[in-house]
Amino acid sequence: MNPVDNNINVRPTRSDSDPVNRRGADAVTNSRPAPGSAKDAASVSDGESVSITGTATELLSLENQLKALPGVDQARVDSIREAISNGSYSVDPERIVDSLLKSEVELG
Repeated sequence: MNPVDNNINVRPTRSDSDPVNRRGADAVTNSRPAPGSAKDAASVSDGESVSITGTATELLSLENQLKALPGVDQARVDSIREAISNGSYSVDPERIVDSLLKSEVELG
């Protein structure tokens, strides 16, 4: 079996002391602007246009609605906490198993 040579097509880097490379040996230059950069935005305003589909608009709207919802239903948490503390909270193992099996069938 032949060993893998990872040094194929590797160009030497300039040293930090090289006046041409003032940013250091690991600097990488790219003529294309980074997405979302000022240059990228300027190129879009130079006569190009961007449009999104109705589905994308709906998804964005749904995302914003979800962000507005609280992460925790505090009223439910408080009611369960109260039931546990007063001893009225009961666990039904059969209900748990049925729910797990139903979820498995839906995912399967």
